[in-house]
This record gives sequence, structure tokens and C-alpha cells, in this order.
Amino acid sequence: MLFLAYGSRCCAREHKNAVCPNSPAKFEEIKKQAEANVPQAQATLASCYELGRNVKPSRAEVLHWLTLAAQQEYAPAEYELGRIYLYGRGVPADYKQALIWEEKAAQRGERRAQRDLAYMYERGFGVTPDAAQAAVWNRKAGEQGEPQAQLYLAEALESGTGVTKDRVEAMQWYAKAAKQDLPEAQIHLARMYAQDSNTPCRTAISWYERAAESGDAQAMYELGKLYQTTKCGNLEQAAVQHRPRGQALDRQIFCAEERGRRGKRGALTLEAADE
Repeated sequence: MLFLAYGSRCCAREHKNAVCPNSPAKFEEIKKQAEANVPQAQATLASCYELGRNVKPSRAEVLHWLTLAAQQEYAPAEYELGRIYLYGRGVPADYKQALIWEEKAAQRGERRAQRDLAYMYERGFGVTPDAAQAAVWNRKAGEQGEPQAQLYLAEALESGTGVTKDRVEAMQWYAKAAKQDLPEAQIHLARMYAQDSNTPCRTAISWYERAAESGDAQAMYELGKLYQTTKCGNLEQAAVQHRPRGQALDRQIFCAEERGRRGKRGALTLEAADE
């Protein structure tokens, strides 16, 4: 499915009406504008063919109208066209074409295209793998608030992959992504706080709780283990201190821990059988 709504403040106005309208009258207006070579309307019409709204779904028409808009240097269309080729959405994946369009959109400041371009450099899709270039594009996207880019830049800074290792800056980027409710970033941030002897235990707990509340089993498991450490007390104490929210969460933590223990027992059983 096409996603033509974007978060970049500089582009918010032009992206606002990029989704196909339900109204037949408004659809006809969009169609006329698209036929008059208005790129925003062409991108919107492409979404109509993607959704099958007011028209029959057609991948060929999606590509046709997106290409017309992209050829007019309309970044949202360049980005969507690049993603179609990158992920093979209804057409064979074509990394060469994906690179052309994603790079054009990224250079124009489209943050999601910047994140996609970083991904292509990470995996070597259409380019030679280059961790440094991946970090460059993740930083550009992250500076515009793209949460996944912020997460991956933080991971690179924490491990020193493609950039100089910098734990302090890594925490800053994890925090940016975590504040956008990205559970994986919240877990990373919680781990780093838990490892820091100068940070109150409650800080790590609060980030684990936020990730756990979104249903992340790994966060539940790690939070349960943290409660059992000397530094952070135990599960029983935590349940008393953090009710009423703690009651439901404690049960989830217990279940996650049980799954972890069963998994370990299963692995031991298999090892014994192999012997």
C-alpha cells in the first residue's frame, strides 16, 4: 500500500492531501489535475489505483502516475517509486532503479528515503555495502525525526560501526527514538541506564515499563530480571511500589520470564538428547 503522508515539517503542507479521496467528485478533480501534469495530483491518483478507490486497482497505473510525478522532481513520488522497486511491490525488485529514485528523494530531504538509502548501504542493495554511508544517511533522517533512523544511528554509535564509537551520543539518539515510542530504542536505553552505576534504578525501570506496556516480551523479561537484582530490588517489592499499573505488568513479566525459563530447559533437554 502506498503511504503518501509524511512527517517532515518542511513538506507537511504538500503531503497533507496526498491520499486518494473517498468522494467521487473530489476524485474527478484530482484526476483532472493529474492529467494537467500536476505532480501532487499524480501521486494522489497513484494512491487511488493502489487502494482501488474510485477505480479498479492497477499496478501499471500506479507506476505510470508515480513515474510522471517523479520525473517532475516531486520527492514523495520519487520515494514511493523507489520503495516499489526496492521491495518488489507488485513488480520484480530492481535495486538499480530503487537506488536512482530513493537517492533523488533523499537528496531533496525526504527523510524516509534517507532511511531507505541508509538501509541499502547497510545491506549492499544496489551499492557496495558501506557502514559509514549508512550512518551518514541515518543521521540526516534522524535529524528530521525519523525514529528508525535514530535507532540505527544509535546502534552504530554504540558499536562503532561506520562511525567513531560514542556511548554518550548513542544514548542521545536512543532517547530521541524512545520518546517516539519505539520499543526497541526504549529497551536499548533502559539497558544502558541499568548498566550505569550513577543512574538511579528507577530511570531504567521506567523505560523498560514503557516498552513492556506496548506488549514487547523482551522488555517484560529484562524488566523482571532487573527487579531481581540487588541494585533494583525484587519483583514482589516492585509490585507493591508500582500498583495499580504494576499489577497487570507484573503478570506479563512473570509470563515472559516463564517463557524464557522454559526455552532454556528445552535447550538443555535437546543438548542432553544429542549427547
